[in-house]
Amino acid sequence: MKRLIVCMLLLSGCIQPRILEKQGIITAAAFDKKGKSYEGGAVMLSFQTGRSSMSEVIEATNKPGKGFRQVLEARTSHDLGSGQLRVVVYGKELAEEDGIFKITDSLQRDASIGSLVYLTVSEPSAKQVIQSKKHEDMPDIGTYLYRLIEKNLRSESLLAATLHEFIHSYYDVGKDPVLPYLSMHDDKPIIEKVALFRGDKLVGSASLDESFYIKMLASEYNVGLKRISVSCDEVAPLLLKKKGKKMDIVMNEIHTKRKIKLISQKPAPHFRVTVKIKAGILEMSEKMKPITQANIRTLERAIEKQMKKEIEKLLNKLKAYKTDPIGFGEIYDHSVRALQLTDKQWYKLYDNAKIDVDMQVSILRTGTID
Repeated sequence: MKRLIVCMLLLSGCIQPRILEKQGIITAAAFDKKGKSYEGGAVMLSFQTGRSSMSEVIEATNKPGKGFRQVLEARTSHDLGSGQLRVVVYGKELAEEDGIFKITDSLQRDASIGSLVYLTVSEPSAKQVIQSKKHEDMPDIGTYLYRLIEKNLRSESLLAATLHEFIHSYYDVGKDPVLPYLSMHDDKPIIEKVALFRGDKLVGSASLDESFYIKMLASEYNVGLKRISVSCDEVAPLLLKKKGKKMDIVMNEIHTKRKIKLISQKPAPHFRVTVKIKAGILEMSEKMKPITQANIRTLERAIEKQMKKEIEKLLNKLKAYKTDPIGFGEIYDHSVRALQLTDKQWYKLYDNAKIDVDMQVSILRTGTID
């Protein structure tokens, strides 16, 4: 027993003590392109004796492939720790011209950085985003960005945007990554759209309304709200009085199921997308007659028609960008036997692919009328 106690005391003496006041906790990192070099920054959260925590941004410029960590360490007296890194922001120019894989690959190889770090693109620069002083009641901008992205993921406005998911999509043939796209409003970072990638390069963007459909087609959608405008002519039998050309409908409690099937592969890939939606109606902008089982199909058909139109428009946009966040190429690869599909082969096939959309909407309940 005495020997055990002595051993424990000796082992405890080998542990290097960490003084809290000397620690600099990195919560966010930012990378921009600057000529032939990269400009990086990190949000450092530190703690002072007798005072609350404080954050500051430390910056460094380095050539591609060189370690930013060493440069950052030389610019602070704190011992930097990246174990609490929550968000990495890439500037638009860097993401478009150089791609983000080189930096992202370095992050995943750092054992102290978890795979659930959120990745995002920004316009203006990533540096401007992390220098923002407007982060609500959060202790630092890194924590604010993390919670901003997390909230939109919970509401299913965004696809998964973690380091793990990006690497997975990057290596998978036939599916491209999608990341949150940050912009500034009154000097405060917000999410207004999503960034579309081909491989590791930014090729375009989609609105949050379009992101709803990307999410729905890429996986499933089981929460949140969706506003849609239908033609008043389509629902004329239900209206007490027609005021305008369009009627706004807000759907809630949305549950979707989707199936994508390869119908044929020659002369070009032909897919059929079937989407089944069950939802409630939260609000309608026009005064309606009592909605019954006999006439609710009129409303469902109007929503189906508009959603199909919006999905087809989105699919044409994605094909124009030559990006496939939904994963049609992945489905094609798994459906054709003995096929060793490459990204280059798929993009060529994708350009001529035919995609049919079948929408089936079921309204479970109706709500208030404005």
